[in-house]
Parts: sequence; structure tokens; C-alpha cells
Amino acid sequence: MKRLLYNNRQVVYRLDVGKLRETQFRDPIYGFITVDPLELELINSSPFQRLRHIKQLATSYLVYHGAEHTRFGHSLGVMHLVSRVFDSAVENFEKRNEKPLFDKKTQLWYRQLLRLIALVHDLGHPPFSHAGEGVFEDGLKHEDFTKKIIFEKEVADIICRIGNRTVEELKAKKYNITPELIWLIYGEKDSIAVLNKKYIMPDFKFLKSFMDSDLDCDKMDYLLRDSHYCGVNYGKYDINRLISSLTVYKNEEENILNLAVERGGLQAFEEFVVARYFMFVQVYFHKTRRYMDMLLNDLLKMVLPTITRSMPAREYLQHTDNSVLEAIEIIKAAGNETAEAFIGRKVMRCVYESKTQAQKSDDMAAHFLASGIRNHFPNIQIREDLAKKLPTEFPVLERYDADSGKSIPVYVKHSDKPESLASESELLKGLDKAISIKRIYVERNRAAEVEAYIREIQQKE
Repeated sequence: MKRLLYNNRQVVYRLDVGKLRETQFRDPIYGFITVDPLELELINSSPFQRLRHIKQLATSYLVYHGAEHTRFGHSLGVMHLVSRVFDSAVENFEKRNEKPLFDKKTQLWYRQLLRLIALVHDLGHPPFSHAGEGVFEDGLKHEDFTKKIIFEKEVADIICRIGNRTVEELKAKKYNITPELIWLIYGEKDSIAVLNKKYIMPDFKFLKSFMDSDLDCDKMDYLLRDSHYCGVNYGKYDINRLISSLTVYKNEEENILNLAVERGGLQAFEEFVVARYFMFVQVYFHKTRRYMDMLLNDLLKMVLPTITRSMPAREYLQHTDNSVLEAIEIIKAAGNETAEAFIGRKVMRCVYESKTQAQKSDDMAAHFLASGIRNHFPNIQIREDLAKKLPTEFPVLERYDADSGKSIPVYVKHSDKPESLASESELLKGLDKAISIKRIYVERNRAAEVEAYIREIQQKE
């Protein structure tokens, strides 16, 4: 055993950790996921175990009854994928260029960094994942609490022990891993990160793209995992072909590294993008799930305090799906109608739904229609919803420009410079507009007469 200092406190770690047995998690998507003993300690930490009690898809389990999966399994899956993707991209680069992308020690260091980033990237999620962010104060995001949590003693100590082990194994202090370094790579804004003397360009920007880009391991996992647990096929794509076709574009003159796709894997990439599009339309933006999320958001504001930047991580971590549901049951017993509707799954009827990629004129038409319903039925209960995903969340179909970081380079055989999706994929050109679905809900016992009114209005138009 050896003791070192981190932020003026002692951190104990094992020098002989490599002799201990690895652990395998049996995963329904990938089979076995392997972790080493120190990674297992991070997984066994209380902040990570809390993810067992944070549903991945919020209220989707009230629509797709199998969607009970949590951020715990997703985080393990992302760690597994980021290792595979990194290994494949680096190996394919070496085959194509007949030289390694990184020296062996740097490659091992970056691989360990990515595995840790993948494990901790969702630690800051509130109850019911993104649906719970309605109680955040303005400008606050779950990533802000991820930062707090990885700097807290329990998680920080384990990260530092892994860093110390890496230094011992690679025999150089420059290969250390700390919470500060993980946040610098993954969480810090690019404009601030590049000013830090510890920030390595373009390597760290390249590492971040594995977790935050149009082609990242977070999306790769949640599409397959959500599709599996919801019992749908929309999110499935050829993960093995996609990974095997990934490589790296390196421009030494401009100091640029980009994750790229070989042309042979373009169809697998198209399948991945289309899968994400259909999952948003059919699952994430499902009309009943959206309505239940609205109810949940109302209830969270009743049973949870406003989550502010000053809230300690320890207090934040006490809130889970279970604690929220218990609190909702209490106010339901006291006669709260919203709680009764949520627990009893009493869903208002969706009487109007716009097309999938509604434009501004469609939004205005829906707004006027809702106003007409309110005027024609003065005492009716009505709710409006706009489900929207901005186009920047999908690959931007522009000519390839490595400086922008927005487009995915596509490698063509016998060419040193990559092409762009705009020139290589006709299929994806139809997905450069935002998903935008406007809906109107009314109480079920009035739905028939409202639908008749809507038909009358539409016939007049």
C-alpha cells in the first residue's frame, strides 16, 4: 500500500492492483462488460450506485412497460463502447497510414481517460433524468452536478488512485489522471479549456468527440439500449459494422484530429442517424410520454426544492426516482389531483398533432387552433406541447470543414483528404431539419366534441 496527497488529503491506493481479478457484468446488449478492480470501486461508489434508481427514459415506462432500465446500465454500456470505438479507430488509422496515431503509453492513458469519462458522465442526472431538469434554476444543467460529484471525496479519491496506478504502470507523472483533468477534457467549455496549460490540442478535443459529437458512444449505446427495453426496432443499427469502419482524420499542418468514417461503413452510419431520428419521433416524443412528463414536471416542482448551484452534492444525491415517487404518493393521499392523475395514469386525449417537421407557420396555426378551442369551450381543460429537437443535434450536411467540428469526414479509398456527408449521403439530406411536433391535449370526456370542432375548422380552411 502507498499513500499520496490530493488536495491536501491522503489517498490510499494499491500498487499490486494489476494482480487482482477483473470483474464482468452481464449486459443484455453486449454480453459481458469487463472492468478492472479500481473501476469496480468507482462503480460500487454510492454516487454511481444511485444511478440504479434513475430511469433512463423518465416516464416512458408508462408507455412501454419494459422501459424500466436505468442510467446505471447505460453508463456501463458507454464505457464498454468507448473502449471498442477508440481501439478500432486508432487501429484503422495505423493500417491506413502505416504509422501509429499515438505512442503506446499515450494510447493507454487516453483509453483509461475515456473509460473514466464514460463512467462518470451521467452522475449528475436528477430524478427521472432529463424530465427532472424542470426544477433547476435558470441556466443550471445536470453536468454542473456531475462536476460537483466527481470533485467530492468519494469519487475523487478513486479517480486519483486510478491516476496513480497509471503513473506507476506507464512510469511518468505526465500520465496522471485527476478529476480536474477529466472535467477539463469532457465538461469544460472549449473556449476556456484551450487556455489551460494542461490542455493538449488537438488530442483532448478529439477525446471529447467520443462522448459529445454527432457520432458519440453515448448515442450509440442509448439507441440500442432504449430500443431493446422498449421492445421496438426503431433504434437498431449495425453497431459492429459501424465501429469497424471508424478511423481518424489527422491534419498535422492545422493540428486537427477528427473521428471519421470509411466509405464502406457509410450505410451503417446512415442507419445510425436514421435510427436516432425514428427513436425521437416514435419513442422519446411519444404523445403519452410527453403528457406524463408534463405531469411529472408539475409534481417535481411540488415535491422537490428548486435545485440551485449552491446545493451541496451530498444533498442533491439524496433525490432519486424512488424518493420522488414516495413524495408524490404522500401528496396524492392528501388529495392532490395532479398526483392522482400521474399515479393513476390518467392521460388527457391528444386531439391535434402537427406533422413531424412542423415549420413556424404550423406552430402558429396550432396556437390559433388552441385559442379557438378555449374560446369555443370556455371551461375546458387544455394543454399544449411542443416537442422539438434542434437540427444541430443531427449531422450538419455541409462541405467538410475540420475547423467547424460539425460535419463527419468520410474517407474514400486512395484519397488523403476526406469527403463530406453532403457529397456522400443523399439519404441524410432529408434529415437536416428539426423535429418539431406541436400537440394539443384536452380532457377525455370532452375529446369527441373538440375533435368535431377541429374537423369543422379544417374543412373551412
